[in-house]
Amino acid sequence: MRHTFLSAAALALLAASAPSFAAPGFEPGVYVGIDTARASVSSKYADNSNDISLGANTGYQFTPNFGFEVYTRSLSFNPFRGFLADAGYYPDSHYGIAALGTVPLDARFSLYGRAGVGRTTMKSTRVSMADRTDTDPVVGLGVRYAFNRSFSLSLEGTYLSKSEVSLISFGARYQF
Repeated sequence: MRHTFLSAAALALLAASAPSFAAPGFEPGVYVGIDTARASVSSKYADNSNDISLGANTGYQFTPNFGFEVYTRSLSFNPFRGFLADAGYYPDSHYGIAALGTVPLDARFSLYGRAGVGRTTMKSTRVSMADRTDTDPVVGLGVRYAFNRSFSLSLEGTYLSKSEVSLISFGARYQF
């Protein structure tokens, strides 16, 4: 986890000093995005699952190298999670804020790092135990391909450090 955080921080610093391209998908502006992911939960929870996760975000690209977004995502679609399992908690949903540092590689491709914080809803596997929420630091690394100024696709690996959830996501972004 520490290495992932350091890698994301180093990419963000590199992005701040990288040359900027006046290319599609890297201009300042508001954007919205959606993605689908595979959420892998650590074995410290009731089960070691690989659930489908859906997410949405909105943000602002301040410069070709720096952006900020708010996001939300589901982490579990299994209504029977915890059935016949040990008492405990599992991550169910997550929302938060993040800063994105981007390094444009050419007119279309870019690498980016994510650093942020969010709230993860932890559902109980027992009725007798109350659900809870945890504050969760978030780091991620990804690659984006811009088709034009408005539309791009991305592939990203994200880690929610406190709840120990790893996400591999594929998403689309529309910039206004």
